[in-house]
Amino acid sequence: MTKYLGLDVGTKTIGLAWSGGTIVSPGETIRFPEEDYEKALEQLTIIIHKEKPTILVFGYPLNMDGTVSATADLVDYVIQGVRDYNPDLRDDQIVRVDERRTTQMAHAIFHEAGIKNKKHKAKKDSLAAQLILEQYLSMVKNKPQGDK
Repeated sequence: MTKYLGLDVGTKTIGLAWSGGTIVSPGETIRFPEEDYEKALEQLTIIIHKEKPTILVFGYPLNMDGTVSATADLVDYVIQGVRDYNPDLRDDQIVRVDERRTTQMAHAIFHEAGIKNKKHKAKKDSLAAQLILEQYLSMVKNKPQGDK
């Protein structure tokens, strides 16, 4: 069975979400000192070894015109760190997905649900990861047969 891990990488947090391929559930948020990605990678590696996801889906920041944003380097750095800490991961197990507007969508969902702004901060990263993973699974589901 395929186990998917969605990741929303930030400067102080990495939001996580999980799926078996149908329902996506928000997971925990890894918190670390600002830009201390070694600490983040250590925590993430523990989770990867324990949960054994098959596919890691990283939100990838693009500009509104579709070009790669400056902050994409941060995600690439974390992806390389994940590969370094987990040498058994194959290239086809790591996927980048356009994450434009996922944080804004998360805030809108909280607002519609009547959740106060103070609680947004604690949960927005895992909800953004959930939205990223849902987007990926939707793309995979709607991909024509024979496409890779």
